[in-house]
Amino acid sequence: MRTTIGYDKTIAKVGTAPLAAPDGSVTRVTIAPSAVTDALLSIGVREGSVVMVHPDAIVAAQFPATPAARPGNEQRLDLLIEAIEAAVGSQGTLLMPAFSYSFTRGEPFDICNTPSAVGMVSERFRTRPGVRRTLDPIFSFAVRGHLAQELCTIPAKECFGAESVFAVLHRWNAQIVDLGCSMSRGGTFVHYVETAYGVDYRYKKRFSGIVISPDGLATECSVVYHVRDLTRKSGADLRRLQKRLADDGKSRTVQIGKSRIMAVTANELFDTAWKMLDEDPVSLIAEGAHI
Repeated sequence: MRTTIGYDKTIAKVGTAPLAAPDGSVTRVTIAPSAVTDALLSIGVREGSVVMVHPDAIVAAQFPATPAARPGNEQRLDLLIEAIEAAVGSQGTLLMPAFSYSFTRGEPFDICNTPSAVGMVSERFRTRPGVRRTLDPIFSFAVRGHLAQELCTIPAKECFGAESVFAVLHRWNAQIVDLGCSMSRGGTFVHYVETAYGVDYRYKKRFSGIVISPDGLATECSVVYHVRDLTRKSGADLRRLQKRLADDGKSRTVQIGKSRIMAVTANELFDTAWKMLDEDPVSLIAEGAHI
């Protein structure tokens, strides 16, 4: 069962929307990759940080075209990834979701070859040299950096459980960044909060299948996923959470070109979502939406 928080945007044609000048002429708005680095630094990302980024390719689409051997899309995606890595630094750790839901349909999860189902930026990052992947066959992350080894040896037991990658990011108080997307598409960490809280609109379901390791070894794997109750309006609606974080000064945002970047620490996100569930048990789903 696929989570309701997903990534659907692509850039079939790389480019930016035209901007009409006062004299009626039309130009295209572009941003330099270095502007992404500067924006991330301005909202709290630091060299040496542990940073989980939910990226949208629309940010890369705003980069100017430059001559290169790589196709335009690939070049821009690489430039975006490199701009993010520049903010995190060589001693930092960068994670991007590489979620794949084929395991829930009975297909093997090949750690090295199963593609990310959550966007072209994460898929491009997953396939870059030196990037590793965590072991969860449903909610894996592509990781590169100082703590990649530790993250990529966490056993896959419960997708959003107390021993999951999400729990480790909570303990490390990682930075969670929505780069060009809203929290409704970049808020998967909230499922970890819901699991810890014990919300009544999700329940535990076990999925079993084959996982193929980087050395080609196929083994049986079983993982618990807190799926949502489809008899209710249980789809994630995080508009209230996003507003609460902003109103309370917990999140930090910056505009870059036509896109917005938001950052919040794992602790602040966890604590705020928990308080909202205390106040209203359906505050994070469509059933409780009223804005």
